[in-house]
Amino acid sequence: MKKKTSRTLQAERTKSHILDEALKLMKYKNFDDISIQEICENSGISTGAFYHHFGSKSGIVVAAYTRTDQFFQDEVINKIDSSNIKNAIIGYLCEQGLYAKNMGVDIIRNIYKAQMDNASAFFLSAERGLPKGLHQLVEKGLDNGELCSDKTADQITEELLIISRGILYNWAISFGEYDIAKKTFSIIDAYLQSI
Repeated sequence: MKKKTSRTLQAERTKSHILDEALKLMKYKNFDDISIQEICENSGISTGAFYHHFGSKSGIVVAAYTRTDQFFQDEVINKIDSSNIKNAIIGYLCEQGLYAKNMGVDIIRNIYKAQMDNASAFFLSAERGLPKGLHQLVEKGLDNGELCSDKTADQITEELLIISRGILYNWAISFGEYDIAKKTFSIIDAYLQSI
């Protein structure tokens, strides 16, 4: 693996800082009401630097999901105990809910609003880190017989993602009024009992 230059590392730090500042703003304001100028002022950068790192305001939404995917690739999939694949899938998707809870309901509400207009193709990609990790677990369950279904790993993964997105969406529009991990556990467990 090629070693990163100090310039590359600085660019990554700057992009991360800009994203952090945009997410802070999203705790208090609707994404549509946040201007690029406001993000730049809070970040202490020029508008040109913003466009260099994100291309457009929708780049913020993509970067937020990229950060989530990286976390799931680097942290979550490696710590999930896959000795019982159904428990592993439930645990993996509960981690998604806990990640959202840690980000905060206001940020999740803003991201859901923004992604519909700005990043749905990226959001639905099966090549993202979170879906790929889930697909690995489903494939393992089908291969070792813990999951018995006439559906493919792709179909089961897609259905699980639809369910988990629905749980997250409902939690967000309910302003986080229930325990998202418990709700995820209950609903995903019921789905997995059917296959």
